[in-house]
Amino acid sequence: MRRTSSARTVLAFAPLLALGLSLAACKKDAAPPEPTSSAEPVEEVSQPAPMTAEDWIRANHKDAVSSDLGQQQYAAAETDLDGDGTPEVLVYLGGPMFCGTGGCNLAVLEREGGDLIQVSETSVVQLPVGVLDSKSHGWRDLAVSVSGGGMTEGISRLRFTGSRYPGNASVEVSADAAPISKPLITEDALKPLD
Repeated sequence: MRRTSSARTVLAFAPLLALGLSLAACKKDAAPPEPTSSAEPVEEVSQPAPMTAEDWIRANHKDAVSSDLGQQQYAAAETDLDGDGTPEVLVYLGGPMFCGTGGCNLAVLEREGGDLIQVSETSVVQLPVGVLDSKSHGWRDLAVSVSGGGMTEGISRLRFTGSRYPGNASVEVSADAAPISKPLITEDALKPLD
């Protein structure tokens, strides 16, 4: 009698067993399960900090930085000159290694990854320095003050040539030009290069 009861139990579960086997056969075509994450922490790769204006000066003007002629100074501002959404960096270089009777140097730098790459460097620039709404070859024109060194005092409009800004700010001086309305680098912005 015991045997009959076992046989009935097996017969009662036979359809369930058949269903389970058929489902198991279907799983063979299914995608393997996603791997689970390990308990080990993932090592993050840190990116170096982007180059600053001061880093650029130290890397590109080593002779001025190491000079004993006096304290070098600089001021920097960022603005998008070429309209690509990434600001360029304007660096005004002051001190005895960068200045003469007509003014100091203004470098325009472009970001490439974390580095700053020089687009141009213009001499005989006085402060303030600003940017105009007008464009030349797709880049905004710069407005810089000029005076001293025998030049007529005024505002010089620096136009991009397609590859750079002029090397000397006295190229397009207007004695009757309006003052720079929105300066980016002002006379009080200079700070020592530490």
